[in-house]
Amino acid sequence: MRPGGPSRGFTLIELLIVVAIIAILAAIAVPNFLEAQVRAKVSRVKNDLRSLATAQEAYYLDWNSYTKYDRGDSWGPGGSIIYEGWKQLTTPVAYTTSIPLDPFGLSRTNLATANASPPMYELGTGAAGVGPSAPQASGTPDRPMMRAADTWMINSNGPDKLDDTDGSAGGGSFTEWNWPWADVNPENQAAIRKAADLFYDPTNGTVSAGDILRAGGMKPGGTVFQIVYGWSAK
Repeated sequence: MRPGGPSRGFTLIELLIVVAIIAILAAIAVPNFLEAQVRAKVSRVKNDLRSLATAQEAYYLDWNSYTKYDRGDSWGPGGSIIYEGWKQLTTPVAYTTSIPLDPFGLSRTNLATANASPPMYELGTGAAGVGPSAPQASGTPDRPMMRAADTWMINSNGPDKLDDTDGSAGGGSFTEWNWPWADVNPENQAAIRKAADLFYDPTNGTVSAGDILRAGGMKPGGTVFQIVYGWSAK
């Protein structure tokens, strides 16, 4: 501005250029920020599963069995949530001080959502080659297994927030409450493909399909379980 001359503001072209630059920077920064959030949650899930695995092993040392409720969380009558499997790790002996929530789980109040799952990590325990050994009648409260549990699996919904362990393959059901999937033919090709698709793989995109699972204890025989335990070690 010349001394004593009229003031001069920004022209429309200059403002548009500034807005365009800000939009480009936001388009670059926001996806990176969201991906960083997902990566941080995945790391948290893996740390949580390691801690819960340690608690299961400590429980086994005392009782010569893993927790004997085959569900860590599930919808019960009237929309209640059953946590019996996890309770065994906190009371009367605190093998873990608390059960962490799944950062990719759905709200406990979100009962109307199709395929809604509780907000906690899901747990399945059973006997290798046998299954949970105490099948639950529809609509009835969970009850403890009638035999010792020698294998367990814990899973998170993963970044897509969908439970991928509710499908069927090879004539059996890939669900936590049916672990260790005694009715699944572990050499059936459809079952093998389904098992391979269960796991979240960040190389397919930060938000991709698949759950984050961890299994422990005795490994049942067969290719399906080699896949499950192989991914669990990653």
